[in-house]
Amino acid sequence: MRVTFLTIGIAILLAAGIWQVQAVQKPPANQKSVPDDASLRKHGEYLVNAAILCGDCHTPQNDQGKPDRTRLLRGARIPIQPKKEVNDWADESPDITGSGLAGKWSEEETVHFLTTGNDRDGNKAIAPMPAFRLSASDARAVYLYLKSLPGPKEGGDSK
Repeated sequence: MRVTFLTIGIAILLAAGIWQVQAVQKPPANQKSVPDDASLRKHGEYLVNAAILCGDCHTPQNDQGKPDRTRLLRGARIPIQPKKEVNDWADESPDITGSGLAGKWSEEETVHFLTTGNDRDGNKAIAPMPAFRLSASDARAVYLYLKSLPGPKEGGDSK
């Protein structure tokens, strides 16, 4: 009888040990993976064009007052003005394509700016640019998308 109880006890311990080992194993790689650059760029395109609406200020307007898609995000005169005169208000927005700020700032600098609202020197964005507080992942997606945009050709008109 003791042998029977001992055998059952060992079997239970062995089963519990196998269960514990399986419980701590890593999940399969396809369950939750880090997005690749292509999917991040696609997410960045969505954020820039549909959620954050960067083109409202950074894309020049055509003769009908609509964004000129041929000069997407290449910088423009700001289409809005404050009701009262203020000291810190930008009249123009910069080119944020790969040939503009996205090409001049590093990924780290851009992510810092979009997650803190401050540039590398600690300066806040000049109004009407809001001080964004994006997640690091969203900020990186925005950077990758902007960096992928070619901007104007050498000697071409950016605004």
